[in-house]
Amino acid sequence: MSRRVLVPRLAEATAPLPSTGGTHMFDPPQLAALRIVFGVGAPTGEPPDAETFRPTYTVSMPIFSMGGLDPDGVYEFDAGLLLDGIRKRSLRRAWGARLEIELTQAADSVPHADLYVDAPFADEPGGPSIALLGRGGRGITLPGGARTLVIGTSIVHDSKRAALLSGVYTAQLRDLEPDAEGKPAVVSLVRNVHVDLTHFEFEG
Repeated sequence: MSRRVLVPRLAEATAPLPSTGGTHMFDPPQLAALRIVFGVGAPTGEPPDAETFRPTYTVSMPIFSMGGLDPDGVYEFDAGLLLDGIRKRSLRRAWGARLEIELTQAADSVPHADLYVDAPFADEPGGPSIALLGRGGRGITLPGGARTLVIGTSIVHDSKRAALLSGVYTAQLRDLEPDAEGKPAVVSLVRNVHVDLTHFEFEG
């Protein structure tokens, strides 16, 4: 299972790369949305997987004050407990959940930089993984040449597995892999996305 997603640059885009004589810095990808999606599996009752998962309920998490509290001083949500509660009440369908991170890549970097997203969990057999959602593996191009990309985790089926999705996800633009020895021609700062699914606020 993979803990890294690579989304290739769009070579057909037309924005030229400024001549700087060194490594060119792009703005990092912007966090557009952070959400927990709950959904059902196949009508036959098997637990949902990436192919059979049907989104049903979505809880949006704050992106401007990640981990913050509103004036009541209480964290309203625990994704694992919500999932366990739904599963206990459901009599006919099996339920699961996934984390979705929506990112936006600015138009000037789209033709020149790949997007690398890394998850906080270990890369091991049977463990959670992440993938780019949607068809085509390129994201959705926006007016003006920017693009939006939704990274989703694998489906989890109970509170213990849901807690494994917590941690710091990172997103960076580069023209070389982060582990490569060479010096990149283009790069961005790392965008850190802090996620704690055991206690969080709703997006007001």
